[in-house]
Amino acid sequence: MNNEKPTPGSHLTKGHRYGSIAKGATYVTLIMLALSGCSIGGGTAAPSASGIAGYYDPINAALYAPADAQVIQPSSGPTDIGPITGQELTPLYSQAEPVPDGPIGDPSKTYTFCFSQGLSNNPWSTAQKESLMIEAARHPNVTIKYTETNDPSQQVSDLQSCVSQKVDGVLVFPESVGPLTPAVKSVCDAGIFIIGMERTVDTTCPNSWVYLDYKQGAIDVAKAIGDKLGGKGTVVETQGTMGSSPQILRHEGFAGTLATDYSGITTYEATPADFDRTKAYQSALSFLQSPQGKQIDAWYTQYSEMALGVRAALEQTGRTDIPIYTWGDDKATCAAIEDGSVLASVPATPLHADLALRIAIKAIDKQDYPKAVLLQQPPLLTKDNTAAYCATTWGSAS
Repeated sequence: MNNEKPTPGSHLTKGHRYGSIAKGATYVTLIMLALSGCSIGGGTAAPSASGIAGYYDPINAALYAPADAQVIQPSSGPTDIGPITGQELTPLYSQAEPVPDGPIGDPSKTYTFCFSQGLSNNPWSTAQKESLMIEAARHPNVTIKYTETNDPSQQVSDLQSCVSQKVDGVLVFPESVGPLTPAVKSVCDAGIFIIGMERTVDTTCPNSWVYLDYKQGAIDVAKAIGDKLGGKGTVVETQGTMGSSPQILRHEGFAGTLATDYSGITTYEATPADFDRTKAYQSALSFLQSPQGKQIDAWYTQYSEMALGVRAALEQTGRTDIPIYTWGDDKATCAAIEDGSVLASVPATPLHADLALRIAIKAIDKQDYPKAVLLQQPPLLTKDNTAAYCATTWGSAS
């Protein structure tokens, strides 16, 4: 197996375009590399001319927040009780783009919004949904039609149904880039207000979008690993749902930073695990039994649920000396950091659907609203700062 470092733009993100026939062969080849546990970074000299910029494939540019996005800083508001979990929630952006309690628009009319989630049976999507439910409850003439699925074709169908029902607005958390890009465009073409959040698609037609700062987060976690290892060693990455924007972006900046700033680090790919704890556990067990699994200096997962699965595999195989880095800011992640199971995590929050609804309400009320907002990235969570941050975060501690 060739262990040379990929040229700029040739990493796994190259195949995200998105299930097309033209690039399908590249995508399958790279997936087979991941499934076999082979290296996509060989510790060779990093490219010197283009630097990390060369690792940001132009094909992915539309998935990042635009340069003129309105940056919103986290600011804790009042604590609410999640309508589904019964757990305390303190949305970090509940003070942004405020709208008054009470009816919206014409008080005599009921306004119907679709909320289409491309993730189901996951703590992240549940918390995201709860943040929307809390905001919606403040407005008696707002009705939300909720749909959630892990199947992109089903989400496409869900959005088509929203269009046929002529709803007043659509809020979307897209499962993956390829199938959902034309589906989002169809909502735009129908003249229905649409705002997306967190995961992104390859079109600028939506009225607004709430972005997380994946570029900065990926750089931060790569630098933390590179510095911890002194610029030398072997890192395993477990990616999420292939073709989804978080998989693409949480890999791209991470791989580019290591390749550019820490050329002595070799990166291997475990089997992607769909942001799922059980799948990550199974993937990690398999990788640990491979030849590449004999020497691992750090493990990076793209979501904390997968980190907990990897940790279980390391415990089962007696490899708990391997530090884990991940993304997530729920109570379970905080607990894992505090007990040493996870060394550091990028605090990405799902509590932003309330903000998306307030922006949609502003559109209904014919008020000015931002075309794009970027939620400012807090610093990495470590043992040094989890106590303060995690006192008001979301989710269960287990």
